[in-house]
Amino acid sequence: MIVIVGVIQGMVIAFVLGFQSSNSSGKKLLSAILLTLALLTIKILLDIFGLYKYPVFQYLPVAIDTLLQPLVYLYVCSLTEDNFTFNRNKLWHFLPVLLFQMHAAITYSVTLIEPNFHLKYVIAEHYLFYNRIKGIEKIVAFFSIAIYWYLSFRKTLNYSQRLSVSRRAIRYSNLIWLRNLLIGTGILGAILFLSSVVPTILGLVDSFGNVKVFYGYLSVLTYFFSIRGYQMILPSEVKVARLPEDTLTKQMESNDFADTSEPIIEVERDYSDILSALNKAMEEQLLFLEPELSLKKMAKTIGYPTGQVSAAINAGFGLNFRTWVNGYRVAEVKKRLAHSAYKHLSLTGIAFECGFNSEASFYRIFRQCTGYSPKSYLQEIKREY
Repeated sequence: MIVIVGVIQGMVIAFVLGFQSSNSSGKKLLSAILLTLALLTIKILLDIFGLYKYPVFQYLPVAIDTLLQPLVYLYVCSLTEDNFTFNRNKLWHFLPVLLFQMHAAITYSVTLIEPNFHLKYVIAEHYLFYNRIKGIEKIVAFFSIAIYWYLSFRKTLNYSQRLSVSRRAIRYSNLIWLRNLLIGTGILGAILFLSSVVPTILGLVDSFGNVKVFYGYLSVLTYFFSIRGYQMILPSEVKVARLPEDTLTKQMESNDFADTSEPIIEVERDYSDILSALNKAMEEQLLFLEPELSLKKMAKTIGYPTGQVSAAINAGFGLNFRTWVNGYRVAEVKKRLAHSAYKHLSLTGIAFECGFNSEASFYRIFRQCTGYSPKSYLQEIKREY
């Protein structure tokens, strides 16, 4: 049931991401990853439920063992490369899966019209070399896993190392999740290889138990990437629900209701000490770079009650907490876009490193603060230079 629910969830999130109006290559690739994970998991479910004994499921064309690896790699590229776009030049990554899928589709089409199981087997094995091709597919998939894992991990690690130089002792969170995921995947892959592939080649054990473990891991990946996809979807849904009134729009876009739950102290109070501590926290400690920064966390950092900090921000800056923090983040993004040291980073990568935690909210807030979209602003900078 856990596997089935994971498959359903992954497919739902994949279709929602795929049909969103955003042209983000990252969203499209994440949608493709979720669909691939779901299809790979369905393969073992067909075997568990014994569906392969029915003619319509025999030789079902799902030869996608070499699809997930390039998709994950290209998704990593979309997070780490400047102005990444998925174009025709990148289609060669999918040549192996295309060839294997074409063979699988031909085999399925030819054998489907033959009702006799024995004749199906003869056609598939003696004329179309089905199992031989599947064996080649598994070998290609193994080398593909190793190569793309190395490329993805190296790109993620290099990206994190470049960013660590510019963060001035502030902890960066962008892509740490992906680095840890790749490390876990590499360890599991090594374990599965040693405990399954090698003994199977030597004819020592039946590796089906390890296959179950592998597909269980695919289910975990499906849940994980579904959560990532949901995080991308949610800001867009909130944006559509906004009302046109200026005051209410600002409140809803700030998403700061939880931070202002405590009573606000009277405006007449002297907040100079709190304001000084706030400015120091933002300008010296650069707390706005923390994606999970909240009013409570800020109050705890500077050592004042949450209600007083909220009131000080309202009285001293005329803004609520979230809008005030986002102002610092937008200013930092503008500074980095104008600096040559950050040319190797994508717009989304810079935004994440400046404290934004979703692409949709970054684009919305940047336009709200500057009157430009991030891409338009970057083009204006390039014209000036």
